[in-house]
Amino acid sequence: MVSGHRAFIAACAFSLAVIFGQPGPAAAQQLPTAQILVIDLNYVMANSTALQGIQERLEQEQSGLEQQMQSREEQLREQDQALSRQRTVLSAEAFEERRQQLEQQFAQYQWEFAEKIEDMDETYAEAVGQIEFELVRIADELASEHGANMVVPKATLLLVHEDFDKTNQALERLNQRLPSVSLSR
Repeated sequence: MVSGHRAFIAACAFSLAVIFGQPGPAAAQQLPTAQILVIDLNYVMANSTALQGIQERLEQEQSGLEQQMQSREEQLREQDQALSRQRTVLSAEAFEERRQQLEQQFAQYQWEFAEKIEDMDETYAEAVGQIEFELVRIADELASEHGANMVVPKATLLLVHEDFDKTNQALERLNQRLPSVSLSR
């Protein structure tokens, strides 16, 4: 039991030495002083001409897709109504066959629409990824130019002095280097 107390006391002494800065194995190497830059990533992304262009193009595509969807739904509704009117003149088997065909058309339409939405989402994510990649390169350059060893997103901070904030420089460079991004599919 006594040796257990000695181990506990030794562990406590080591912990206190680390906490109060007594030289120990970890104290031999000092960390560099933090030199920080701050960038408001949300602001830069929202005001990026490339992202604004992507959003505009996707809104146009989405509007066109909605029009196609409404048109196709109207066609399917008309076919359903026509089939309902033919119910009295068709045999039960013929009616059921046509009803199943119509259901298959509707299922195919839903699948195609879901695929188009998924394609749009993937295209958007890829384009945003290109913008984010360029923004990281710009942040690295700004850090080098200003002697910083850390770039922190503004959203994680409560207060920041304006001298640390390089948001406008980052946005300006991003808009110069990447004014637009192509939506490739």
